Amino acid sequence: MAASFGVGWRQVAAGFLLLAASGMIAATYSIVAVPLAAEFRPSRTVLMLAMTVLSGTSAVLAPLLGTLLDRMPLRRMMVAGGLCLALGYAAISLATSFAQVLVVFGVLIAPANVLIGPVAITVLLSRWFAAKRGRAIGIAIAGISAGGFLFPLVISGLLAAFAWRSALQALALVLLLWTVPAALLVIDRPSDRGLHPDGAEAPAQLAQAELGRAPLSASRILSDPAFWMIALTVAIVTAGMKGMITNLAPLAIDTGVSAAQAAPLVSVYSGCSFVAKLNFAALADRLGPRKLMFGALGGFAAGMACLTRAEAGYGMIALGVALTGLFGGLMVPAESYLAPRIFGQRGVGRAMGLLSGTILLALLATPPLFGFIYDVTGSYTGMLWTFAAVAVAALFWVPFLRLHPREETP
Repeated sequence: MAASFGVGWRQVAAGFLLLAASGMIAATYSIVAVPLAAEFRPSRTVLMLAMTVLSGTSAVLAPLLGTLLDRMPLRRMMVAGGLCLALGYAAISLATSFAQVLVVFGVLIAPANVLIGPVAITVLLSRWFAAKRGRAIGIAIAGISAGGFLFPLVISGLLAAFAWRSALQALALVLLLWTVPAALLVIDRPSDRGLHPDGAEAPAQLAQAELGRAPLSASRILSDPAFWMIALTVAIVTAGMKGMITNLAPLAIDTGVSAAQAAPLVSVYSGCSFVAKLNFAALADRLGPRKLMFGALGGFAAGMACLTRAEAGYGMIALGVALTGLFGGLMVPAESYLAPRIFGQRGVGRAMGLLSGTILLALLATPPLFGFIYDVTGSYTGMLWTFAAVAVAALFWVPFLRLHPREETP
C-alpha cells in the first residue's frame, strides 16, 4: 500500500513539472513578445496572433491526441511533447519573419501544449487516483502557475544577459532538461506495477465503477448538456485570463510602468494562481466543485473590474492581476476534476480532448481581440468589462450543472 501511494504521488510530481513547462507558454508570451515586436514590428493584433495559432491548433489536436492518449503509452507521448516544446523555442530564435514565428507555434508548440498539458495529465492521474483525485489533480495543475511564476523570471534574466535569439536558445535547453526527465518518470497505469489507485489494497469502488463503464463515443459526449455547461463556464474564465496575461505587459507599459516592472506582474498573477490551485486540491474533495466555481466566477469578475482602473497606478494593476489569478485559478482544475466524474475514466482522454478543444476554440480570438480593441479604442477597458459581466451571468447556471454520469442517479 505504501509503495503504491508513493508511486502515485510521483506521478503527481511528474505532472506538476510537465504542466509547469506547458503553462509557461501563454504566461510568458507577453515577455517574449517584446523583443519579437521590436524585431519584426507587427501590429498589436498581429503580435497576439501567435496565441490564436497556439489555441486554434491545440483545439484541433486535442480531441485527436486525447483519444490517442487513452490507447497509446503516455510516457512516449509526453517525451515527444517535451521535445516539441524545446525545439519550438529553438526554432523561434532562428526566425527571420513573424510569419515563421506563427508557423512554429502551430507546428511544434501547439502539439507540446496538448501532450504535456492538462489533457495528458488528467488521463494519467485519473488512472492513479479515484477518491483522492481532486487533491492529486489540484496539486499537479498548480504546476501551471508554478511555471508561470518561475519562467518569467528565467526569461527576463536570459533576455537581460543575452541577445533575444541567444536567450531563446538557452530557454530551449532549459525546457529540454526540464521536460524529458519528468516524462521519463511517468508510469502509465497502476496495474503496470501490480498496484491500485489511491494506494489501496484493492480497487476503490469509484475506480471500479468508472472502469466498468463503456467508453463514450464523441457524439454521446457532445450531446450531453453537462459537457457544454462545463466548457462554457471554464472558457469564460480561462479566455479572460489568457487575454489579460498575454496583453499584461503592454497594458502596464501603456500606463507608464517600465518593462522591468511589468515582468513581476506576471509572477504575481502566477503566484496567486498557484495558491488557488493548491486550495482547490485541499477543498475539491470536501466542498465539491459548485462552491468553488461560484468563488472562481465572482472573484474573477472583481479582478477584471480592477484592471479597468489600470490608470490608477501600479497597485491597482497588481490587485486586479492578483484577484484574477487567485480566483480564476480555481477554475482551471475544474475541467480535469469533472471530466472523469461525469464521463468515466476509460474514456477520459476523449472527453478531455473534446472539452479542451472546445474551450481552446473559445480562446482563439481572445488575445488578438484584446489587441484589436486596443488598436481601435486605445484602451483594454471594453474587453475587461465584458468578461466581468459574462462571469457574473455564469453564476446563474452553475447550480444546474450535473455532477454524475447522465445514465445514473446522483
